[in-house]
Amino acid sequence: MSELVREIVEIAAFVVDDEENPQLTVEAEGLAATAGWTNVRLEAHIYIDPPEDGFQDFDLVGDRPAEAAADALTPVEAAWEGPLEDWLIGVRIHAIDNMVEEEVFELDDQDDADSEAA
Repeated sequence: MSELVREIVEIAAFVVDDEENPQLTVEAEGLAATAGWTNVRLEAHIYIDPPEDGFQDFDLVGDRPAEAAADALTPVEAAWEGPLEDWLIGVRIHAIDNMVEEEVFELDDQDDADSEAA
């Protein structure tokens, strides 16, 4: 059974710009509670309606070893790639002890002011 890893250490999110099919790539490094975790991956949250804040949520999960393993924080990493949604501003990755956000597109205050003036 899959479980959240202990902590997110670092994330990166970027767009592979293909005019017809832009792709979002998300990478995460974290710490698992013990050695021996397998099948570590990012699982995207599924939305019926796009989230109001424009952030795609992910869980960094993996499979804990069946045999008892040493209680030592162990580095793990995972990546996810999928279609770039038109509502996406950034990504948010969850673990047991923390969550980390990263903007993919920075909101430009000048663009917001221009659109309000029109």
